[in-house]
Amino acid sequence: MLELPPPKDDGLIIPEVGQWSRDKHHFLLRYIDAFTTAMHKKRWAGLHYIDLFAGAGIERLKKSKQLDWGSPLIAAQARYAFDGLHLCEFDEQRCHALGTRLRTTKTKSEIQVLRGNANEKVHEIVTSIPSRALCLAFLDPYGLHLDYETLKTLAVRRADLIIFFPDRLDILRNWETYYWDNPKSNLDRVMGPDADWRGVRDSTPRNRWLKAFLGLYRTQIAKLGYTEFEQEAIPSTGRRLYWLIFCSRSKIGVRIWRKIALKKPDKQNTFYFDA
Repeated sequence: MLELPPPKDDGLIIPEVGQWSRDKHHFLLRYIDAFTTAMHKKRWAGLHYIDLFAGAGIERLKKSKQLDWGSPLIAAQARYAFDGLHLCEFDEQRCHALGTRLRTTKTKSEIQVLRGNANEKVHEIVTSIPSRALCLAFLDPYGLHLDYETLKTLAVRRADLIIFFPDRLDILRNWETYYWDNPKSNLDRVMGPDADWRGVRDSTPRNRWLKAFLGLYRTQIAKLGYTEFEQEAIPSTGRRLYWLIFCSRSKIGVRIWRKIALKKPDKQNTFYFDA
């Protein structure tokens, strides 16, 4: 399995992130390595990587102060290069740092870096990818900022999805605001226009809300043609913090995910409390 040397401080902006960020990148790196290894010789019109909330390319872990590769720089260093990297970042400073770092990274991938709102730029990204390409989309917003309509746009391409689902970080903390808000609340946009999450909330015991919201979200994604799902709990201090959801239309894709997910970041099974 691919192992990357740690990044070095290059003087550009390095955002601080929670220690759990390294855990999600553990699964991303392993899936990228297995995915590109298995698929690079297949008869696709190229392999493409999509990252709609790309960040600056390097991160600093708050607790340990160690540097860690951000998701786009992990993809750029794949053992078998993607044909294209399609990246979007809203913040101007982070986007500049990302572009600079990619220019100094040895990669054979063609690179598209866009600055702006991911839910708007997704159309530009999708139209730049050949219709018969195979894609991997890493969708890692900072909260409930990945619109369901964006997933619908991505679904016109053959793409496996790895999605950050912040049920504890955002939904549980802010559900009351979303509940009384108008139909354009963050949670409404994430779940989709025909998802009656308020009805689900009203008919479900409070201690089962999180499980119900996860099930509803997977049901919504299934409407886009996805048939295979797995999820990985990302914990912090003994309690699950959020889900990393894997979605595919292919049994091959989900087999790859299940294999790479056997190895946890702490090299053993992780136990956590989900109450």
